[in-house]
Amino acid sequence: MEGTQVTLGTQGSLGTQGSQMQAVPRFEPLYLSEYIDYWRDVYKAGTGPPTREALLQVEAHAEAHLCKHFHRLRLVIDDDHFEWNMAMVVFVALCQWRSHAPAVAVDQDFLLAHNLLPPRADTLADAVLLVKHIDDRWDQWPITDLPNVRQYVLAVHRALAKFVVRTHTLKAMDRWNFIDTIGREQFRLKPNGIMHLCAHACLHLKSLRVASILNGRIAPVPFTVAQHQRDHFYAFATKQETYYSIRTFRMRISAFVWMFMHDEAERCVHTYTRAGEVPTIYSSVTSKFPSGHVGNLQHDILYAEHRTLLHHDNEHVRDGNLLALFEAIVRTLYSLDFVRYCYCWEHAVVDMQRQLDVAVHPILVRAWAKWGVVHAGKFHPCKALVDAILLWVMIVQKDHACTVLKTFNLTNLVHQCLPLNLPEEESDESGEAVFEVCL
Repeated sequence: MEGTQVTLGTQGSLGTQGSQMQAVPRFEPLYLSEYIDYWRDVYKAGTGPPTREALLQVEAHAEAHLCKHFHRLRLVIDDDHFEWNMAMVVFVALCQWRSHAPAVAVDQDFLLAHNLLPPRADTLADAVLLVKHIDDRWDQWPITDLPNVRQYVLAVHRALAKFVVRTHTLKAMDRWNFIDTIGREQFRLKPNGIMHLCAHACLHLKSLRVASILNGRIAPVPFTVAQHQRDHFYAFATKQETYYSIRTFRMRISAFVWMFMHDEAERCVHTYTRAGEVPTIYSSVTSKFPSGHVGNLQHDILYAEHRTLLHHDNEHVRDGNLLALFEAIVRTLYSLDFVRYCYCWEHAVVDMQRQLDVAVHPILVRAWAKWGVVHAGKFHPCKALVDAILLWVMIVQKDHACTVLKTFNLTNLVHQCLPLNLPEEESDESGEAVFEVCL
């Protein structure tokens, strides 16, 4: 098999003919056997060292399938082997090909600039650490640096593949909760360990897809947000004291904060290990962060003064408070569900890609813990949430005549959020006003 390009031919069987992968069968209950047979053939074709072209083809094919259908695949479980779901089947087939792949070269300057661990896994513990390391770095990576991020993620995914499809000694398989013995000295990864790596790897692919979608749409900001506009907006927000006396509004802030902090991959693993029990986002956050930290944040959200929340030390609390406040104001004035119709966050960008392109009004977007606005098929990145909200308001005012969804006239909201008059500019020469005095 050395140097043989193995692909799925147009007739549906494995061979050396054909330049494109065969379409994946439907993964519905009636066609589940065909679906499993398809990926079993892909797995068997990867038992020998493939050519670079064949490897890249299978990687792109399997990654695109996992990225698009992971949340459906993980819920399709085999009746005879209930510890296995279809996402794990596809992931194992992909890892079989990657176990023969060479290491990926990563820019060393990129590693040093972001304090990243080398993408090398000599033990299973190293592989588990690296996937969590990536999860903790999305907010520090700029979306525009996608090529380097993609290379790093690919290097990590190839490094962990050998632990999924190969046996090793205890020296390498050093995570006791993830391994199972198959001999006196050989150990393999248990299904729960495969699901752990699969969930994190698939959601990494989805995050990369989010950046790929937005990178192709990046455009300069059409309107500049000035400091006096931010000050005016914060002054307007400070006057909204009534909302903070409503318990439901405080809980809404809490919900946004937990959404910013929660780990979706760990939540999927929890659902797998508890046989379908879906935990709340709050419970997944409390399982990841220290209880004291989460308790302090919850106490501030529920009982702190509104001025404290607007300028809170924690960025998630500031953003959650500002987003919940703006949503409540829009709902109160116009009965418009802002989050449902004008907001898209993280992995939902992949599912809502077409809607972002055809939307007739601007959409507030959060991706890689960064904010921006999508309008007319262009993505305008912003430095902070307050800038994104003000940019959204400016676009509605100047490009849509203060009208959203052809029904809601937001003139009142625009006039409250934006200052009516610009501050007087100082003299360029002396920096002081000049007065004529007549005696």
